[in-house]
Amino acid sequence: MNLKKTIINLIYLSLFFQIFFFGTNSLAEKWKCDNEIIDYIYNNDLRNFEYLENRNDSGIFFNYHWDSKEKKIIIKRDKDNNPIIRYSLFNSKDFIPGITAIKKINSTDLSKISDKKINNLTYLSGTNNFELSNGKIISLDSKPYKLNDFKLSSFEILSIQKIDTTKGILEMSFDAKFTNQRNDLSKLINSSNLETDGYHPICLDMRDLNDWPLQYVELEEFIYDADIREGIKNKEIIIKPVFQIIYDNGKIRSLRSESGVGFFRQSFDFDKFPFDKQKLLIRIKTGSGNYQNYNNESDNGIGSVTFITPEEGAYVNLEKFLKPEINKLKAWKIKEDGINIVSNIIFDENYYDIFEKKIITKYENVLDIEIEIHRNFQHYLLKIMLPVFLILCVAWYVLWIPTEKYEARLNTSIIALLALIAYNFVFQDDIPKLEYLTDLDWFILLSYIFCCIPVFLSIGFSKFVSKNQRMVMKINKLIRYWGGLMYILITFQIFYSY
Repeated sequence: MNLKKTIINLIYLSLFFQIFFFGTNSLAEKWKCDNEIIDYIYNNDLRNFEYLENRNDSGIFFNYHWDSKEKKIIIKRDKDNNPIIRYSLFNSKDFIPGITAIKKINSTDLSKISDKKINNLTYLSGTNNFELSNGKIISLDSKPYKLNDFKLSSFEILSIQKIDTTKGILEMSFDAKFTNQRNDLSKLINSSNLETDGYHPICLDMRDLNDWPLQYVELEEFIYDADIREGIKNKEIIIKPVFQIIYDNGKIRSLRSESGVGFFRQSFDFDKFPFDKQKLLIRIKTGSGNYQNYNNESDNGIGSVTFITPEEGAYVNLEKFLKPEINKLKAWKIKEDGINIVSNIIFDENYYDIFEKKIITKYENVLDIEIEIHRNFQHYLLKIMLPVFLILCVAWYVLWIPTEKYEARLNTSIIALLALIAYNFVFQDDIPKLEYLTDLDWFILLSYIFCCIPVFLSIGFSKFVSKNQRMVMKINKLIRYWGGLMYILITFQIFYSY
């Protein structure tokens, strides 16, 4: 009897577990991205392109600067402590980004007030007078527009694998995080009774079913390799949750992560090679332009501004890479303050809008991570320039051989010249084929010329040595000293011209 009861209880227990687990799984399958929060957003969100703010002011924004001592971002100011313009939506002619500084807004002297008060003044409506640092006064009327300000929350350079100066490519491992505050989703989720703590991955299907403005932010890369970007483990591609929403203190933000190896096209200037310094550029685009009377949300004639702005985390992580024991660069070095994050404007007056079917003027705010590197020139100094100088010294030394022994002088000069020609091919793989001469090219070309002088003198003296030995010796002596002095002076002029 007890055995029969036990069997019946086991059957009921089995049915209970089947109903519980299969029922739960079937419910989860109905959720978008297998996530209750994402599913709630899908069912209740209006799915509009959401801007962070609706503003009605003069459309003036100030530039920023990283205070490395205080570890905070402050407004960038000129020498007179006047704030410098980052962007002007309604007057880009008088307010030049990164250059124009504003002395006063109406009667308020901006050089004497805090950053917080300056930012509050940018929200003033009506007609406002802006006195520039050069004394010019500009009046601007407030107009409605929409603002999106994506945040570069973190950018960490893990390693620089290669700086290919010949091809102009930077190969780098990095980890970046971008965030976008979503006030619309915060109101939506806070009005529900759902548990919002933690991270909620946004799957590929949901990215297509809803508007996520942060999707349009992109790194300007020469080539994108998904395998080395996402990682490979046990011969299976591991797709990381690179796009998700997070809940923090009652606010919803979308989070986008980019990590792995990136390839970035660079433009190098080799004019001062091998004592050159280069600027590595990693550009991040917003994916959206700035317009005085257009926005992505509606066709109501209201303008829009889209920024991408760094947070403290981006600067702190980049500062770590300044240390030689971390960056481990051999052929290059980064100076102490050699990494910066700069806001720039891409201006295109002939942008063709495929939807409007017309050519328009487009402004796009971009964020540039700039890394200033200096070449370690010791290799070129000791292995190229010094041997070239010694070869030239051998060629020049024949001017101390008696002028009547012109055959010995000629043989020594020609051998030195051939050795010098061979050294011209030592560094050719370090830089591309250029249409101009670098400092090292000028130095070697100068050495060619002065190496040829003893050859020409030996040939010339061979005709006159028996006729006028005294004149030949006098010319030889003058060239011996004044030629050497001229070589040294021209060499200094090449490398220290500016």
